[in-house]
Amino acid sequence: MATYRELFAYREFRYLYGGQVLSYLGDQVAAIAVAVLVYDRTQSAFLSAVAYASSWLPGVFGGPILSTYADRLPRRAVLIGCDLARAVLIALVTVPGLPLWSAIVLLYLAHLFSPPFVAARAAIMPEVLPGEAYITGNGLSNITHQLSQLLGFVAGGVVVAAAGPVWSMLADAATFALSAALIALGVTRRPAALAGAAPQRLLAQSRDGIRYILADPWLRTCLALVWVASGFAFAPEAIAYPYAASLGGGPAQAGLLLAAPSAGFLLGALAMTRVLTPGARDRLLRPAAVLSTAALVPMLARPGLPVVLILLAVAGAGASFMVPLNAIFVRRVAPEFRGRAMGVAASGLLVCQGLGFLATGGAVQAGLAPATVVGLSGLLGTGAIVLTRFSRSGTGRRLDPAGRVVAGG
Repeated sequence: MATYRELFAYREFRYLYGGQVLSYLGDQVAAIAVAVLVYDRTQSAFLSAVAYASSWLPGVFGGPILSTYADRLPRRAVLIGCDLARAVLIALVTVPGLPLWSAIVLLYLAHLFSPPFVAARAAIMPEVLPGEAYITGNGLSNITHQLSQLLGFVAGGVVVAAAGPVWSMLADAATFALSAALIALGVTRRPAALAGAAPQRLLAQSRDGIRYILADPWLRTCLALVWVASGFAFAPEAIAYPYAASLGGGPAQAGLLLAAPSAGFLLGALAMTRVLTPGARDRLLRPAAVLSTAALVPMLARPGLPVVLILLAVAGAGASFMVPLNAIFVRRVAPEFRGRAMGVAASGLLVCQGLGFLATGGAVQAGLAPATVVGLSGLLGTGAIVLTRFSRSGTGRRLDPAGRVVAGG
């Protein structure tokens, strides 16, 4: 199994990873800056939330279609083009005197370039890192993302307070421009995955990608397992503050409730991608998925804060099964379908998590205790995962465009 240090022997990975770190840091700062910028101008919490939602709503509605460009066009060009487009659009948000509605529209337009970028990056990674190095590299990318969330919001608040929302947004635009430069310098030109295919309309190619996934039982159940687990396991995030208040705490305790699953996820991802052998890792995928929700069930007994934090960390560790499974999913898909497959996977993930957030928030609003809501989420999620007919037997295989298994995939 490759070490994290060995990953950086691959020149393309060094440049891709450098761009990823820059973008993650910029996005964490920008998430706070957007909320501050809009609220300062309007004093409207609703409009601030509308602006903040620009970071995920475009992925829900446009992901499966826009991700098709990661297969239609050369992926290096998609990465560079999306980075440059986001840099320009985010910079335009800071223009003095710009009407607020225009700024929000620009934010949504900027985030429309995220689905094809994420899909192109995921699709190109198996070509950059061979074999188990790809599993390890995917793990490092996920760990980096979790660390950026753990540390980025804290540091982002300090940066926005010191520099102001306008300069913080400009800094985010600069990270996209730098990421584009790194990719242009370090990533090799490759032809489009569909370069030799018969010309088709965008929607037709999007439908082909969905049909390809639905035709493979393993890909279907893999997505179902990840979507179900994420929908139930991460749902408690939406009620972190009410839960903290019910335990006699405040914002600081709510922060701990949000940080505990991320800490567990980080440790689990390290174990899944660096400690366990490939065989042991594959055997633990389903048990870990069950753990991601089963660890929440004891919340029904309404334990104190220390026990709650431990249980949330254990649930986060279980949820880390998604890190290697994501890499296995991408590697199983035929190269010319990888962009579209990742678009479908990412959109479904956003929808399930959003529904989970709404359900838990609505249950607490209806009068149920936060601890009861979290415990029920764990109970229902565990039942749903157990009923999902996922098998690890397909983890070492890859399908060609006709749906045939390719040996050694």
